[in-house]
Amino acid sequence: MLDFLKRLSVKEGLSPGSLVYSGVSREFTPSICLHAYTRDSLREYCVAPDAPIPEIGAEETSFLSLTGVHDADFIKRVGQWAGVHALALEDAMNTGQQTKLDWFDNALFVVLKVLIPGESGPGTTEHLALFLGQERVVAFQEGEDDTWTHVLRRLRTPGSRIRRYGAAYLFIALMDSVIDRHYAALGRINANAERIESELADRVTEAALTNLYHARREVILLGNVFTATRAVLDELARADTDLFPEDVLPYLMDVRDHARQVAEAAQTLQSLLTGMIELQISLAGMRMNNVMKVLTLVATIFIPLTFLAGIYGMNFEHMPELRWEYGYPALIALMAAIAVGLAAIFRIRRWF
Repeated sequence: MLDFLKRLSVKEGLSPGSLVYSGVSREFTPSICLHAYTRDSLREYCVAPDAPIPEIGAEETSFLSLTGVHDADFIKRVGQWAGVHALALEDAMNTGQQTKLDWFDNALFVVLKVLIPGESGPGTTEHLALFLGQERVVAFQEGEDDTWTHVLRRLRTPGSRIRRYGAAYLFIALMDSVIDRHYAALGRINANAERIESELADRVTEAALTNLYHARREVILLGNVFTATRAVLDELARADTDLFPEDVLPYLMDVRDHARQVAEAAQTLQSLLTGMIELQISLAGMRMNNVMKVLTLVATIFIPLTFLAGIYGMNFEHMPELRWEYGYPALIALMAAIAVGLAAIFRIRRWF
């Protein structure tokens, strides 16, 4: 349920800064791609984990994208090249680390959770970390998902805004890409919730109620991710730092607003799903009460009738009216009068 608690157990007894991978087993070989660009040029290199990382020109902004954080030697070498603090590298490999923001001298490090949509059913969250230094951005990605596809397409477009601005804007664009994943995941959950609501309106089934519970569970877990991401962006917006020039601050505020919207939408959707569950519980209780009310009324009506039938069903020889010619129709009439009278009393009292 809370998988990060299991992952954190592998670091027990280790000193701070120890590079230990705490995620699920990964079979692929880590890879690294370097994108060095200026306003008018772009150089891209994808190299093997043990190959030397190309040099960066003095006027170039660099984006180092790592896929796979399960090789400690690889992460350590990249960290030394990019100037990433050892504690940040530890968090990059610790997939159980929750969303956070750390400052290291004139650099910052953010741990995020990116949402990977599933082919069917709920998606998954994967570990992601971003490092922003002077004209340098490093992205640590746990899995092989193409998270940065849209960012790289814009980066490869000559004259694009991402090419005109520096590393701070690239960092904001990467954060925005993560928020877009949040939007998509929430939209998928919302569509699923609407489908479940339609099913429950037609007919209440155990499968629909189970799906409703799973949708609420998913939105609660993702809502925690959204809220933590929003908190990181709020802290960045309030920070007094030279990493974000004046001309890119409006874009940071815009991404922060997107994070706020998706976090609030998650809270709203969670409330709606909770309301749907409570409604179904209330409706089930009402249906049960109606059934019990009908059974109680029927039983109440038949109690005196059963009493009379029981009395005259006893095999005593000397009983009043036992040999009376009109005894049977009189008893039936009495029983009918009692039943109608009780029904009338219940109706007057609005019991049914």
